[in-house]
Amino acid sequence: MAFFLCMNYYQDIINKITKLIENENFDEANKLIDEELNVPYVPKEYLDQLEQLQAQVKAVTFVYKSLTDEDIEKYLFMDAEHQLIAVNELNKKNLREYIDLCNKYLSSNGFKNAKVLLVDSLINQEIGEDIKYIDSGMEYEFIPKYVMPIEISGGFKKALKLIDDEFMKEPSMNKLARDLLYKECLMALPVNYEESEAPILAKNIIDYIYKAFNS
Repeated sequence: MAFFLCMNYYQDIINKITKLIENENFDEANKLIDEELNVPYVPKEYLDQLEQLQAQVKAVTFVYKSLTDEDIEKYLFMDAEHQLIAVNELNKKNLREYIDLCNKYLSSNGFKNAKVLLVDSLINQEIGEDIKYIDSGMEYEFIPKYVMPIEISGGFKKALKLIDDEFMKEPSMNKLARDLLYKECLMALPVNYEESEAPILAKNIIDYIYKAFNS
């Protein structure tokens, strides 16, 4: 019982921080994140989420200072935090005007979490230009408008249904599983999971959730 109360506590904290960010209350969000990160132990899945939220707050507050195009290009080739800041700003723009920069960055050995966010934006903006993307030594060439957005891809939708069916009566577990599924599909871009891959994808996430909640 104590373990489940702990997990519910952290999910409530994540939800509260997310709401603060949505309401642009960045100082309060950052204060709450710092308080949680300063405790002796945080479950790994929530530690990862808190660190991502911390990076998001830093990115947004930096962006509010208004980066120039020169700043954006400079940040793209700095450390992971600066890359996230630059991509966050770049994603607000019409990426058709930044194709050369996108190709330059995506073909570099940049921070993968930032690179896939840019790939996701290229897909959602239905960019019709050839894009080169290097991931762990593998080179991809793709046209974003021909790649399905995550939310409508067959593999994601089928895996989501399997997860929802499994955790129908466990909202906290379901929310975490949904988040993990989206992240897994995001990190796979520009490749979409096929429907045939959905059962094993969903099973791996479901097994992970049960292990996390019963460890």
